[in-house]
Amino acid sequence: MIESINKKNIVRCVGKEVKKAKKEIFATMLLSEEIKNPLPNSYHALLQKKVQQGVLVKRLGFGTKEEYNQISFMYKFNSKNYIFKYETDINYYQRLIIIDGKLLFFGVENMFFQSSYKQLIEAFLSYFSSVFKKGRRI
Repeated sequence: MIESINKKNIVRCVGKEVKKAKKEIFATMLLSEEIKNPLPNSYHALLQKKVQQGVLVKRLGFGTKEEYNQISFMYKFNSKNYIFKYETDINYYQRLIIIDGKLLFFGVENMFFQSSYKQLIEAFLSYFSSVFKKGRRI
């Protein structure tokens, strides 16, 4: 079902599950938030390692072209297994990460949740795919 995760534990919990990823990781981010309060370097190093292991990582940032360029410069992943796009309409933003289509982490306001409920994951995958398809790259 759906399990609540304490905000102070969310990065650790997500990192633990990202380590187990075998096929794909889909994630969103609010670009302005990542610029102001970046995730730990260890998290980005873990993503880089997963990309090198052949895991497909698709990230979708929400914000301006300038913010996207800044994040792209901060985190350089030179691999066909890493695709980073952006969407300027932040009204579409939903914080999430989906691991191997089997595990979902998402945030609503300042609360965080985890679920392996198939129908919920499918709904979030549908949202992600739809917005990612419209996303831009430079």
